[in-house]
Amino acid sequence: MKKILLSIILLMIISISASAQQQFVWNYYKVAMTLHDDFKVTKNTDEEFRAEGEGMEVYVDVWEENIAVDDMDEAVASYALKLKMTEVDAAHEVHINGLDGFYVEGFKDGDRIMLAGLIVPNSHTNIVVEINFDDKDATAEKDALEILNSIKKLR
Repeated sequence: MKKILLSIILLMIISISASAQQQFVWNYYKVAMTLHDDFKVTKNTDEEFRAEGEGMEVYVDVWEENIAVDDMDEAVASYALKLKMTEVDAAHEVHINGLDGFYVEGFKDGDRIMLAGLIVPNSHTNIVVEINFDDKDATAEKDALEILNSIKKLR
């Protein structure tokens, strides 16, 4: 009985530590997102934010064009084509913690890509978020959606 109880406690500890997360902030724009603990920031400048984790990469850049929310679906689809993504699906509307925009999913160079265009309120700034992951990873799409849904503008 003690071995079973010890095994259950050990599994719970492993489960909790495996899903540990931390908040990262793109300093210049005060945009934050929650990523798993295995992520490391590789770039955090005025122009871009980059973080890499096991089997996943997150890129956030300023979108140079000033795009209205009504035009963002077409803009995201066009951006995906510029990136030479294939099998791009229809744009999905998102409202994330006060940020409005659209995202698409597709493929490039064997990776699955979630690409989002978001409008940062009160800043006249649009950002593009690219999350790359292995399509064969059963939980990667769920993780990518969690990352996308965690993005928020800090005050």
